Amino acid sequence: MQRREIAGVGMGKILTGVIIVALALGATVFYLFYTGQFGGGKKIKITPPVHLGYEWTSITASNNIVSDYLYSRSKKLIVEKGGDGVLAATSYTIAGRLVSEEAVSSGIYGLSDQALLLKCYVRSGDRNNAVAVKENVIKRFQLPDGSYKAFVYLDEEKNKEAVVSTSAMIDWLDAMLQYYITYGSEPDYKEIKILIEVLFDDKGRLKTEKLSVAKYADSLYVALDDTSSIQAGQEGSLEQVYGTISGDADSMAVAGQELREDVEGVLLSNINLRLIRDLETNGLIAEGAYEKALKAVKDGYAGAGFDFYAYATSGAMDCGAYIYSGQSIGAIDITQNVKTMRNLAEAGELDNASFAEFKSSVMNNGRIYTSYSMLTKSYSGVDAASAYADGMMMAYYMGDKDLFDRLSDTLGKRVATKSTSPALYMIFREEDERFVFYARDNFSTRLATS
Repeated sequence: MQRREIAGVGMGKILTGVIIVALALGATVFYLFYTGQFGGGKKIKITPPVHLGYEWTSITASNNIVSDYLYSRSKKLIVEKGGDGVLAATSYTIAGRLVSEEAVSSGIYGLSDQALLLKCYVRSGDRNNAVAVKENVIKRFQLPDGSYKAFVYLDEEKNKEAVVSTSAMIDWLDAMLQYYITYGSEPDYKEIKILIEVLFDDKGRLKTEKLSVAKYADSLYVALDDTSSIQAGQEGSLEQVYGTISGDADSMAVAGQELREDVEGVLLSNINLRLIRDLETNGLIAEGAYEKALKAVKDGYAGAGFDFYAYATSGAMDCGAYIYSGQSIGAIDITQNVKTMRNLAEAGELDNASFAEFKSSVMNNGRIYTSYSMLTKSYSGVDAASAYADGMMMAYYMGDKDLFDRLSDTLGKRVATKSTSPALYMIFREEDERFVFYARDNFSTRLATS
């Protein structure tokens, strides 16, 4: 009897000890996660990703955009069928009506598309797939100097050429930060640091890159030296400040004289203000970087009757010189402009005039056009298919449900509705009488509607 009591006391003490150790271990693990030291990483705090509430998602749902279904189908079509099971193909064309029109993948994997996919996985809590995408991108996209290829190809011969893109690397850095605060460890922190060094200088400014922009032949460009009509404190028109084009600007002769030139600069749409603010807050780039970035973007506002932002800086990010026409001379690239405006709106810094211009255009035209002519002061081009998610997020940040609804309505008209289609609920583009589904359109829409 005495032995049993002693044994009972011994077992009780052991059990108590086990519980204490377990609690201590749990507290330690919690502390490591909380301080960001689990796996040897460093704690980083970022602006929480936006999750739209029901009052906004109900608008998209009423316009035929069902976010969960879109996401589920997109993974199957663009990753499993169109991709390699891990990475997302840039696009996937479903089979056509004719026997000869087989389904085909682009065979191209874009870094920006993988960034969107990684964000989607992190948002949905899909750790296994998030880790797989992250590891595959580092293995297949990263170059020896720490930069990343903009694309890799199914055809290995094409992978011998390494084209890098600041825009794509900014997208990947943004996605990696979201991944890191949820699943990351010390090696991921090191990758983030390496990429930051590739993208930013020691003053926290985005480094310049070579940009190809449109220009006219010198014989067609006439500088206007007489700016006496511009009063003190006034900006004058863009024609007064930058000159004008001789002859008929719409003629074939002029169009034929449009050339390309390479310049060193920074795309304004690449200045992700939220990201830069987060990097500065965490001591990952120099103090004052955010204010420099914000000034660079806001100073790029055209004014003089043009409520748009510049395409790029002509030199360092804070040089104060700007290029307003990118792809076509005398024209604003609306897709890039919308991205710049979205970045400003996210930081609470978008001016009312440019937002009013954008809203008026969408509400009146029912779409986002790709171009705005500074000569004719009119919108033109095709539908800017890749700009809608940015436009919707801009509307959300500005609290404008009417604009959000209008954009959702237009985008919803490009949702596949045939019940037997493998792409049911996905966003499509019609190209050469075939239905093409782009990773960017679908994964960016997922993030903008969930």
